[in-house]
Amino acid sequence: MDRVNHWLDEHRDWWIDIIRMYLGGVLLYKGLEFLSDTDALIRLMEMHNAPFASALMAHYIVIAHICGGVLLFAGLLTRFSAVLQLPVLVGAVLFIHSREGFMSAGSNLPYASMILLLLLHFSLYGSGRISADFYIDTHRSV
Repeated sequence: MDRVNHWLDEHRDWWIDIIRMYLGGVLLYKGLEFLSDTDALIRLMEMHNAPFASALMAHYIVIAHICGGVLLFAGLLTRFSAVLQLPVLVGAVLFIHSREGFMSAGSNLPYASMILLLLLHFSLYGSGRISADFYIDTHRSV
């Protein structure tokens, strides 16, 4: 049992990398979902009287989610790609999902808030050992 605990302690940061990869996959999926029906995304923003409801912003959301999702999954430019997502998720939490309430049935506010907190984490701390960023940093010639 001590060997298992020791191994878990040595590889604790792997869980953060797994969460980063999952987050990247979720953002990529959401971006592809929005890409398949951009008009629905624009209607959603207009329905909630979001001040940023425009076709330009809808395209930014799609591109940020797809590109940022791929980069986050790979752990490449992790902080940069997480920062690009922050305005989208802040807007989603404040203008789209805040009216739903945190505890109401079918609310996406807890989900969007969790994604926002994870993006804040990766914006501040970057990626872990299982990432392209780590590989590049450790194999850079001096």
